[in-house]
Amino acid sequence: MLERLLGRVNVFPFRCQLCTNRFRAYYAGARYNTQAFDRRQYARLPASIEVQVLDSKQSMTNRITDISMDGCTLQTTGFSKGAFIELLLKPTAEDDAIYIETAMVCSVHPTSTGIRFLEVPPDHYRRLGQVVLGLLVGQGLDPMLNI
Repeated sequence: MLERLLGRVNVFPFRCQLCTNRFRAYYAGARYNTQAFDRRQYARLPASIEVQVLDSKQSMTNRITDISMDGCTLQTTGFSKGAFIELLLKPTAEDDAIYIETAMVCSVHPTSTGIRFLEVPPDHYRRLGQVVLGLLVGQGLDPMLNI
C-alpha cells in the first residue's frame, strides 16, 4: 500500500544487486504504473558457470545460464518443484568454489530449472557478490539497477 502511494509522487523502490539492500528513490518524470510488479527482485545476469548439484538422490555437474544474488537457472531437468538441493558453483578454474547450503527448485521447464538460494555461508555469499559484480561490470550495468 505504501509503495503504491509513494509511486504516485515518483518515489519508487529498488534493490541493490550486490548488497541486496532495498532503497527508495525519487525519479523525476516517472509515471505511475498500475502494472503488476515482477516478483523477481534481482536482475538475472547471463552467465556460463559450472555447478555441481549435491543431492542425496543424485550428484551431477551442470551449467548455470543466468544468475543473481538470489538464485539462478540451471540447464538440467529431473527435479520437482519445491525440492531442496545443495550447489557448488565453480565460476572459474582458479577461483574457490561457492557453496550454496540450501537452494529450492522454484520452477521447472523442459530444459532448465529455476533455483532460489535460501542459505549461503557469509564468506561464500561475499564471493557470490564478486561474481555478480564481475558480470554487472562486464555488461556495463549499474549495481543499483532498478528492478
